[in-house]
Amino acid sequence: MLAKDIISENIPPLKIKDTGAKAIEWMYEFKLSHLPLVDHQNYIGLVSEEDILDFNDTHEQLGKFLKNLYKPFVKDTEHIYEVLRVAANLKTTVIPVIDNEQHYLGLITLQSLLYNFAKMSSISEPGGVIIIELNNKTDYVLSDIARIVEGNDAHILSLYFNVEADSGKHAVTIKVDSTEIKHIVATFERYQYQVKAYFQESDMVEIIKDRYDSLMNYLNI
Repeated sequence: MLAKDIISENIPPLKIKDTGAKAIEWMYEFKLSHLPLVDHQNYIGLVSEEDILDFNDTHEQLGKFLKNLYKPFVKDTEHIYEVLRVAANLKTTVIPVIDNEQHYLGLITLQSLLYNFAKMSSISEPGGVIIIELNNKTDYVLSDIARIVEGNDAHILSLYFNVEADSGKHAVTIKVDSTEIKHIVATFERYQYQVKAYFQESDMVEIIKDRYDSLMNYLNI
């Protein structure tokens, strides 16, 4: 899934001849604290509520006052993981998308990003979750993990690798398409993997679906 695939189509950019009052009105309407500013197709930067509040007269045109704007963006061909990385480092509610010629293509809202990541991560799919803990990164062999899961007539839907802040150990979180996973857990343990936790369908399906539905309702999608 690429950045161009998750652009929010219904939010227009501000233009340099628009006024500060219009910018505030649109931010209120779209429930955003930032909107991109463009000059024809060229992306100028992000306009924030604070920028507008600095105006002496909000009926002045944006282009007269906003010259050196904060200019974060992602390219249209970048993967959603890169969009997530950029979003994690920004303190904005939108991420502008541009092409190789610096032309503005649209924006990605945090709501759209979360929604599409949830779909891609198989959060709403039935199955179980297994978390295994590794002493170091060299213990992580994806083919071995997949072989154990598939040897128990299951398939990996998604998998995440991270370093735990408290212990410094490496953890692998595996979502599988099997609703009964105790036999998979037992196989991991037989191969000397440390299973930190697991959640099978009977334990988690209602919780996950409720949380997924709550997230979708919150995003109004």
